[in-house]
Parts: sequence; C-alpha cells; structure tokens
Amino acid sequence: MKTKRKNGMKAILKLALLSTFILSVVSCSTEAINTDETTNLTAVAAKAKKPRPIKNTYVGIDRFEGGVLVGADFSGNMSHAGKFTGQTIITSFDFISESQATQTSVDLIVAANGDKIYTSSGVTITFSPESIADGTYSAGTYTGGFDIVGGTGRFDGATGRMDVVGNGEFGAGVSRHSAAGSITY
Repeated sequence: MKTKRKNGMKAILKLALLSTFILSVVSCSTEAINTDETTNLTAVAAKAKKPRPIKNTYVGIDRFEGGVLVGADFSGNMSHAGKFTGQTIITSFDFISESQATQTSVDLIVAANGDKIYTSSGVTITFSPESIADGTYSAGTYTGGFDIVGGTGRFDGATGRMDVVGNGEFGAGVSRHSAAGSITY
C-alpha cells in the first residue's frame, strides 16, 4: 500500500512540475505582449531635483602665499552638509573707493560625508575707518553672496544661491558670517 501511495505521489509531483514548466514557457511568449502596453513607457528619475532652503555659519582663516592674501581656509555648519570644511581662492580684488572693494572667489565646500559643493562668490567689502587710517585695510564688514555651481555625490549638478545675512565681519585674519538661500539638488 505504501508503494502505491509513494508511486502515486511521485506521479502527482511529476505532473505538477511538468504543468509549471509548460505554463512558464507559454507565459514567456513574446506574442502575449501587447504593443499598447510598451509604447508610452517613460523613465522615472530615482529622486527629482528640487529647491531646498539652505543656511550656514562660517569662520574663515586668511591664507597667504608669499605675503599675499590668496584666500581662506574655512569651516562651519551648513544645512544639508553638516559640519563642513573648505577653501576659498580669490579670483579678483578691486578697490571701488578708498573705503570699499569688490572681491570674487571660487570656493570648495566639503560636507561631513565627503560630498562637495562648488560655489562662486562675490562680495563688497567696507573697510573699517581704523584699518583705513593705519593703511592695513585689515578689518571691516562685507555683503554679497555665493552662487552654487555644482558638486559631487548628492550635490552633483547642484545649483542655487546663498546671501550673507546682515554683514560678514573680518579682522585679525579671521572672517565670520551667516548665509541663507536655496539649493537645488
């Protein structure tokens, strides 16, 4: 009796496996695909880029080469980037009056996770009367902003702008500011 039951179970198992095989072969036929179902397919981005508010606090230390100010090494905290470090490289500096100058720079911001944000900055500097009087032009305030022009990692292709909130301050080789704006990534 056990042998008949065992042989019967084997036959049922073989029949189930054969049915499954036939069903899978038939269902994989290309004739079963309706062309209407495939003509209007579009790719969907994994994550759409969208504008987001961004703000930071910044402390920069002047960097000199051969006695000439060439930029700053900086650190701070930024939304979307966490604690960051970076470098500013001055690309132009021009006096527009005895008490004011414009400065442009390119900046590299390195986020806490190593992703990078690239910016291009433009600021107007107003020198303190004391630093004008002593001829050092080493202290004052600045206004302006930073265009976000790219990045790496999650900031790849990032765009946006941040503007200095109020006045940034500098003196004794240190500059400080807060900035706010929008970043799209």
